[in-house]
Amino acid sequence: MSDPFELVESHLSHRGKVRLHGRDHLRAACPACGGKSTNTLSVRRGDNGTVLLKCFKSGCEVETIAHALGLDLSDLFPERDDARPVSKPRRIGLMLPMQAIELIASEAWLTAVAAENLANGYTLTDVDLARLRDASARIQGVYKELHQ
Repeated sequence: MSDPFELVESHLSHRGKVRLHGRDHLRAACPACGGKSTNTLSVRRGDNGTVLLKCFKSGCEVETIAHALGLDLSDLFPERDDARPVSKPRRIGLMLPMQAIELIASEAWLTAVAAENLANGYTLTDVDLARLRDASARIQGVYKELHQ
């Protein structure tokens, strides 16, 4: 299989003008939503060789862009060398302890307000319920983060 970035570049070149911005970046017209401007689609080679696609015109999904080029999503990824062990992903974005406490305090306050509203006979809207679910998920996320 050829290099995924070169494959995408080749398919885009057959459709129109491609502007190269170095070895690992190009701009072209998005094949999914059309147009002639070469500023609508950004194509980059990721750190691991994966092709990264971004439509600035309509926010087209990566799968839609790939299919418009006659490609599958798997074509955007380099072949995997099964002999090479897969490294464990780095954990990034860990919260500082004070950030975790502030998040829990904020979400607990929101939960207390909702409980008081219910106790006083108010009905929670769908938006209120969705926000409570988000609060619960955030608190659970902090718990999981601290227990890994």
